[in-house]
Amino acid sequence: MFSNAKGAFVKHIKSNSSIYFLLLLAFIIGVTIGAFTVNGLTVIQREELKNYFQGFLQLFDKQDINNAELFKVSLMENIKQIVVIWLLGVCIIGIPFIFVFVGIRGFLTGFGSGLLIQTFGIKGVIFIISSLLLKEIILLPCIIILGVNGIKFSLSIIKNKSIKRISKESLKSNLISYCFSTVFITMVMIAGIFMEVYISPVLIRVISPIFSN
Repeated sequence: MFSNAKGAFVKHIKSNSSIYFLLLLAFIIGVTIGAFTVNGLTVIQREELKNYFQGFLQLFDKQDINNAELFKVSLMENIKQIVVIWLLGVCIIGIPFIFVFVGIRGFLTGFGSGLLIQTFGIKGVIFIISSLLLKEIILLPCIIILGVNGIKFSLSIIKNKSIKRISKESLKSNLISYCFSTVFITMVMIAGIFMEVYISPVLIRVISPIFSN
């Protein structure tokens, strides 16, 4: 069963390699722009962000975390992103906006990571690896896959309309497949959210003392 799932996934990547490449390119461009944007911040802005981050860590270290509530909030935020990508995939004009969405995700990643590294150096790298990278290893690929599926579904609608032989049965079948794949990816993302809520806070508390030195 595992080998069949692996084979189907590899086949999916190969058949949609060009879309994966373009989406990854959009993400990388977003990361690059975000990282370069950090260089445009003034010394005062960087100092304010540094103080805010250190204050957040101090507050985070002293207060008890309601993991259940945090999980609920994080789940809702990620579901909103999933719904947005799904709706963009259903809309024919949504294809460019999927690229924009992934690019913005890359920008936020690049800006946050660039700011931490530039402000704290190796300490920032440690924070990124221990708290951000852990969940992004799961969540980011899921976002990319959702984007690919959305673009693929939109392109299928455009193709069928262009050759003027779209059938309700075919569209219904593709839509059901699109919905099922979205639900499956959502279930996988829950694992990333679980790591974000229950594992990352522990790691943040472990490394937070190095930012007070």
